[in-house]
Amino acid sequence: MENRQSERTDGEPPAPVAATDRHISAVLNGLPAMVGYWDRELRNRLANDAYVGWVGRTPEQVRGLHMRDVVGEDAYRANLPYLAGVLEGRPQLFGKTIVNASGQTRQAQISYMPDVKDGSVQGFFVLVTDITDRVLAERREHRDVSRYRALASGVPSVFVLLFDADLRYIIAEGQELAAFGHTPADLEGRTIHEVLSPELAAELEPRYRAALAGEEVQWKRKIGQRTFRLTARPVDSEDGISAGMVVAVDITDRLQREQTWAALHEIATAVARSAAPLDISARVAAILQRLFAVDSAAVVRFTGSRSARIIAMAPRLPAEVDRNQTFEPGDRSAAAAVAFTGKPAIVAYSPEGGQVGEQLFAGGFRTGAAAPIRVHGELWGAIVLTSRTKDGVSGSMLDRLAEFAELVEIAIGNTEAWELLEHRASTDALTGLFNRRAFESRLARELEAADTSGAPLSLVLLDIDRFKNVNDSFGHPAGDEVLIEVAARLRETSRKGEVLARLGGEEFVWMLPGPTAGSVSYTHLDVYKRQERARRSIAAAPFAVVGAVTISAGVCELADAGKAHLMDRADQALYRAKRYGRNSTVRYRSGS
Repeated sequence: MENRQSERTDGEPPAPVAATDRHISAVLNGLPAMVGYWDRELRNRLANDAYVGWVGRTPEQVRGLHMRDVVGEDAYRANLPYLAGVLEGRPQLFGKTIVNASGQTRQAQISYMPDVKDGSVQGFFVLVTDITDRVLAERREHRDVSRYRALASGVPSVFVLLFDADLRYIIAEGQELAAFGHTPADLEGRTIHEVLSPELAAELEPRYRAALAGEEVQWKRKIGQRTFRLTARPVDSEDGISAGMVVAVDITDRLQREQTWAALHEIATAVARSAAPLDISARVAAILQRLFAVDSAAVVRFTGSRSARIIAMAPRLPAEVDRNQTFEPGDRSAAAAVAFTGKPAIVAYSPEGGQVGEQLFAGGFRTGAAAPIRVHGELWGAIVLTSRTKDGVSGSMLDRLAEFAELVEIAIGNTEAWELLEHRASTDALTGLFNRRAFESRLARELEAADTSGAPLSLVLLDIDRFKNVNDSFGHPAGDEVLIEVAARLRETSRKGEVLARLGGEEFVWMLPGPTAGSVSYTHLDVYKRQERARRSIAAAPFAVVGAVTISAGVCELADAGKAHLMDRADQALYRAKRYGRNSTVRYRSGS
């Protein structure tokens, strides 16, 4: 996460919050937990509204403060071992008893998640969840065995097993018992070896024995698409431990929420670091495949009412599937269904499913699910899951996908808005070339790279001859058209990786970096010849309204000028070209 806020002391007004952070904060404020981001110096960079209830301060009041000043000296010192661990890159999970801002004693589960970039910890996310109700419920269960059956039958997503010293089930109750393929009548009064498979009984017996010996054992078991957390613990009586109990809780939704939260962390961090839309989409596709455990996932952008482009797919785009898609009226692909209806959809692929559906079927996919992405209220595209099995996607997955799409909308919308702002800030509005600020920033990077690698670097300064006469004779609108046309003709001469910019007025600059992977290596003569072609192309064809237009240019190579004087030497060469009669190119040579 970028550190876009300077440090402050308590009492100073906080620095303005970036637009990206405001959108992320809006998402975080919808979470039922206290969420924040802290940098390596333990200063807060982002906080949600839940901080008010926990520490009595708003996100604006917390931002920029050191953790010691937010939680207090005692709590800060108690947390030092966890802080040391997360700053070394290790996630931390622990429980705490906390007195909140209202003076209430609450049980909290706290997680510190490191934010690692290029192997270095930049900071960490903090998630504080109030688990008071759950803790109290577990204590009540332990104190009163007689209520277990009523509790198990009345609480959703739970079942309870009570067993004696012979491993015989006394109570088997709960709404989720059927998920294991059993009823209370199957289990009660019988031992685990009588009712369970030999493999399952052998797996459970040591855990049950440990509970009877006074220990508490916890484990997870996945049944189909659902995950249960099971806890075996002793049941105390006046005569000592006489029974054991197993409480099984369906934690599928919680795990999915945690996974979604982790995915949000990942996407939000990428957005905060100003990643490009294509990079964000590739990250989203990879997260979707991992999060939903499907064979493939994609981000699709609609390019028209019946057309789309797959801009990212994980793990990769099959050879049978075209990246650019055209939807026919009878097309039964998931993306087409979203394009036609604007609603989430599940489809089965078949050889008769239209052009796109047929391609996906040929690629080995049998089912798909898609949810719409809307940016600024308009249907932007869809996120798509595909499976190679007929039951690989389900209605519950579609509901989760639609919820996740809302998070993706924020990420993509913010990213595109940021890219547009960056483009506007770095582009000359008239010609569409880089402006002076963007050019100078790029030149500094290229000079640094050339200094490190020893690669050559050439610079061409160009000036339209007698441009003032054009404005005086034909007016400024005609002068603007000349600038636009000169920029267009320069673009036709330049190549990928080179930089064209308008420095201001009628002055342009053309930078040709030295050879990199996949680029062309230029000699000094090559650069001069290419500039001459550009000059001749401008002089050869008359411009509308104003007629003939010529340019003068100065060429300089880094080897002839050095880093500090490259622009000055190119400008000297340009001055000579003007002095020699204009409509010419002059190359600067060291010693000349």
